[in-house]
Amino acid sequence: MNQQLGRGGPKRSSPFSPRIRKASAMAAVTIAFLAIQMAAEPDQGINARNLAREVIWNELWAQTHNHNLWSHRELTRSDSKELLFQYFQTKEGTIRRLLAVNGHPLDAPQRQAENERIQRVIRSPEVVREDQKKEEADARRERSFLRLFPEAFLYREVGRQGDLVTLRFTPNPLFHPPNDMAKVLHSLEGTMVVNAKEKRLVSIKGRLMTEVRFWGGLLGYLQQGGTFSVSMENVAPGDWELKSLVIKMKGKALLFKTIGVQEDERCSSYTPVPPDATLAQAAESLLKSATS
Repeated sequence: MNQQLGRGGPKRSSPFSPRIRKASAMAAVTIAFLAIQMAAEPDQGINARNLAREVIWNELWAQTHNHNLWSHRELTRSDSKELLFQYFQTKEGTIRRLLAVNGHPLDAPQRQAENERIQRVIRSPEVVREDQKKEEADARRERSFLRLFPEAFLYREVGRQGDLVTLRFTPNPLFHPPNDMAKVLHSLEGTMVVNAKEKRLVSIKGRLMTEVRFWGGLLGYLQQGGTFSVSMENVAPGDWELKSLVIKMKGKALLFKTIGVQEDERCSSYTPVPPDATLAQAAESLLKSATS
C-alpha cells in the first residue's frame, strides 16, 4: 500500500535514547543497502505491478466507453458438438444465427427454422432487451473481477518481445478475498501478455492451484488444476475484442450437482456495424451470411 509523506517542513532532531539511535542507524544502513541494490537493478516487481494496473484500468475504461458495434463469427465447442454462429450487434441488442454444426452447413429445414426463430426474435424486442440486460450484468461482474487483479496478485516480468511483455502473477498473501469470486481468483496463478505500448491485455492464462471450497464445502467446491485462458484481438484503433475463451473447471455444487464449467469459444471475422443499425437490418445481414 502506498504511504503518503507527511506535509510541512523538516522536523527538528530530538534526543533519542541509545536504543532508538542504534535502531535508526541500522535502518539507515539497510535503506542505503537497498538503495544501492535498486540503483543496480530496477525493482521489476513494482514496474510489473504498475504496468498491470495501467492495463487493467484501460480494460475497465474501454468496457464503459467503447460503444463500437461489430458483426463477427463465433465457433463454440462443447463435448462432441461444434457450432458456428454469426453475431450481429445493434444498440437494441445482439442477435445471432446458427450457420453450421460440426463443420457442416445447415440443410434447408434447419435454415428455415433459423429464419423463423430470428423473425420471432425481432417481432419480440423485449426478448432482445432481456438478453441485453443479462449481457450488461455479465459485463458488470467482469469489471468487478478485473478490479481485483491489481491487489489480488504479485507481478513479475518474465519475458519481452517488442511491445509485448509477459507478466507472471501469483497470489498476493496480503490480499483477503471479500467474496467467493475473489476466493477463486486468489487461488489462481499464471501469466498475462500485455501490449506495453497500447497498455492493453493481449492474453491471460491461469490455473487453479488449490481446491476452492465455498462455505467449507457445504455450497460446493472447484477442483484443483482447473484452467482458463483468454486472448484478445486488436480489431480497430483502441478497440480490442475477444479472440478466444477456454475454461476447464470441475467440481460440485450443493453437495450433489456436478459443476461442468467447460467453455471453448473462438471469435473471428470482425466487421464494423453502423451505429444506427436496426434489428431488422441485423436479421437481413445474418440471412446474407447464411447464404454466402
